[in-house]
Amino acid sequence: MCGLFGWMAKKGSGPDLGRLRRIAVETQTRGRHAFGLAWLEDDGRIRTFKRPGPATANLRDLDRVRDALIMVGHCRFATHGDPRDNRTNHPHRAGRGIICHNGVVANHASLVRRYHLAPETDCDTEVLGLLIAHRFSGPLVQRAARAAEATDGNLAILGLWRKPARLLIVRRGNPLCMGETKDGFYFGSLPGALPGRVRSLPDDEASVIGLEDGRLWQEVQPIVI
Repeated sequence: MCGLFGWMAKKGSGPDLGRLRRIAVETQTRGRHAFGLAWLEDDGRIRTFKRPGPATANLRDLDRVRDALIMVGHCRFATHGDPRDNRTNHPHRAGRGIICHNGVVANHASLVRRYHLAPETDCDTEVLGLLIAHRFSGPLVQRAARAAEATDGNLAILGLWRKPARLLIVRRGNPLCMGETKDGFYFGSLPGALPGRVRSLPDDEASVIGLEDGRLWQEVQPIVI
């Protein structure tokens, strides 16, 4: 089942850590096997943290993201790969970016063979990252949509890239919501702890929200079923 949560600043200020902790605790109801974070700092560096165990055992680690421009988080319900092997836990690398994924890639083994992929773990999410990074061409939003189209099973993805700062959002079937404040956007698989005007994100769609020179922009690509 798994759960996603995240944050994106509008003008460079970090998240409300108390709010983020409440979102993480709510997201934990979708998975307690592992907890992970990836975030983009204002100096342009991407940092990651992941560990077996529930979010509530690692809430102090959310202090790491206090200055983040973008943050994506994951509460894992393990399906492929033992969470005691921390390599299988989220986030996962997608070339120069990072993704967290909610869902099961039911055809991940056949995708490995078809596209000659070389995953290093048993986690099916790694296949998504390899497809986005190495097997499809074009802008990030198009590559992400094509990766979603290639997979069997419902999914939601949050990811981040740098230079420029970008948040990737993919939703096909699985829940993903957003709440907006004056400082930024909060994301979660569940809406209960999200602030402000909360809405469900569009289904069957990949989008990239960028932050560059204090300006937000967005690219959208439909996912063809």
